[in-house]
Amino acid sequence: MRLFALLCALPLSAILFACQSTGHVKGGESTEAKTATLPYDEFQKVLTPRSRFLPMPGGKESLVLLAMPGDAYPKVYSLDHATRAFSLKHDAGRAISHLGRDNTLKHYYVLIDNHGDENYIIGKFDPATGASKPFFGAPGAKAMIADHSADGETIYVISNHENKSVYSLYAVDRETGLAKRLTDGKRSFDAATASPDGKWIALNQYLGNNESHLWLMDTATGGTRKALALAGANHDASFFSDDSRTLYVNSNQGRDRMACAKISIARPTRLTWAYARPDRDVECHRQRSANLTFLTESYNGQIRTRPFHGVFEKEYDIPVPQRSIASNFTRLPGEETAYVRIVQADNPGDFYRFDLAKGKTAPLERLTRMNLSNLPDGAFAKSYDLTYKSFDGLGIHGIVFAKEEWVKGGEKRPVILWPHGGPDAHELHAYHPFFQYWVLNGFVVFAPNVRGSTGYGKKFETLNDKDWGGGHVKDLIEGKKALAALPYVDPDRAFIVGASFGGYSTLSAITQYPTEFRGAVAVVALANLLTFFKSIPPDPAWRNEFLTEMGDPVKDEALYRERSPYFHAQNVKIPLKIYQAENDVRTVKAEMDRFVQRLREHRIPVEYVVLKDEGHGFQKTETWRTVLQGTVEFLKAVDAR
Repeated sequence: MRLFALLCALPLSAILFACQSTGHVKGGESTEAKTATLPYDEFQKVLTPRSRFLPMPGGKESLVLLAMPGDAYPKVYSLDHATRAFSLKHDAGRAISHLGRDNTLKHYYVLIDNHGDENYIIGKFDPATGASKPFFGAPGAKAMIADHSADGETIYVISNHENKSVYSLYAVDRETGLAKRLTDGKRSFDAATASPDGKWIALNQYLGNNESHLWLMDTATGGTRKALALAGANHDASFFSDDSRTLYVNSNQGRDRMACAKISIARPTRLTWAYARPDRDVECHRQRSANLTFLTESYNGQIRTRPFHGVFEKEYDIPVPQRSIASNFTRLPGEETAYVRIVQADNPGDFYRFDLAKGKTAPLERLTRMNLSNLPDGAFAKSYDLTYKSFDGLGIHGIVFAKEEWVKGGEKRPVILWPHGGPDAHELHAYHPFFQYWVLNGFVVFAPNVRGSTGYGKKFETLNDKDWGGGHVKDLIEGKKALAALPYVDPDRAFIVGASFGGYSTLSAITQYPTEFRGAVAVVALANLLTFFKSIPPDPAWRNEFLTEMGDPVKDEALYRERSPYFHAQNVKIPLKIYQAENDVRTVKAEMDRFVQRLREHRIPVEYVVLKDEGHGFQKTETWRTVLQGTVEFLKAVDAR
């Protein structure tokens, strides 16, 4: 549960420009960065699905959530496996945030919010008719499906509609919609997993990104007891065994890395390790409808998926190419045909099917062609590792995205430094639409996984606790210096662009190091930590996490002020552009309005764009066009000076 991360991959307009000269001297001239900007309308034809790929019984078609060329927002489409053609299945009239189904493969659901406010309404979706209707939720409150009963007739929903500060678990009858609250309404729970026999529910209570407690509920009595709780450790329920006697848990109790563990329901306070590695995070998951179990191993910006028959009974050796990420892995009950999405840095992730029984020797049958544009496959960036030592000797791993011809040719190009969101998140060797769009327009992109990033162990992840705007910003600056060793990068033409916490890092970097970059773009950023704490949703997990990350806003007010770009706005010396979502509930518009006003009070030019009817995790095609194309146009104008 990453509380402050930007919600979607930027999968996923000309404003009056005003800025001041930076006094930088350009390095070697690059012609490509000064050519006409590649229109986003063409780039939008490279499709990026927004949900799981759902093969339908019969094996002839699948459902997927995406925005086709010309769509204003994501819709549900049907994919014909024989023709590779997409046909519209459902248009909700606004963006659908999620498409899913239960383990019976009979019941389908969609999540829809109000223009990005994250207050999701659950809707039933009928693939036969292509219609949906609201099922559970209330205006101004959030509802999320946690799990389903084995027969699919009971839906377990987590919602805060009774109390905005408390997320409770409800059992909802699928036919009638009648809901019964199962938890006490006082303690807030963030995730739930039901046993196959319906006798037990495992509940997760998050106290932040690096501490979660595990509770067990006896559904017969309603009694709830705490099973696993340890300061500074995660205990995240994953799935029950088929006999409902064992619960598998993802945990880092007493470890630096996440690992797959298990507990006996008879002795729930005793945890034993099932799968663990000292050099990577390992988590386990279950797809009960397909009788598959998965281990996912995360390390150095890569993810390896290992599927097993049953509960770790037999491992399948699947035909996935090297340096790629296999996701959406599934199969239909009783079949040996498996489906998988394969993502690489230069491939948006086509869907394939293959014979699971044949394992690694099985040929991959391609079901989709995600690149519908006129851009050749070779036009996209590949990814390269770059490791460097930071100011204190700490090793930092980052990923460079660049065209292969640039790497081999050595022509110096401008570079965009991308600090990721989170802060508990990391970038992968995967297809990033926003990175690809910027590379296609002539920029190298560098994404360093600075201290505080996930994927490198708990110790590394907590290095920025009570140090926001400190060590991780210095890591960014050292990363920019490390780029000088690459013959195809011009470090004197470096820009910084970030979103969410990455936007905060961007603003922190340009107020602390005013002349390191030629220009900056901050997207749905936070600038004043004091007011940010007051404005975030009243979710205990959010607030506890922020207190862990930054300390108490009263006792540590001096630190809050020192690390808030708002109080150092006068230091901005380079061209700056800010994008703010109108309906953002994480980094709210009123807070960014004040920062922009403060910049203007200091007579510092800033280009400020408010994204109408949009939230923190962008959904609308027009929003992506505005942000991605606008960022390129802005940076090219600065680079041309």
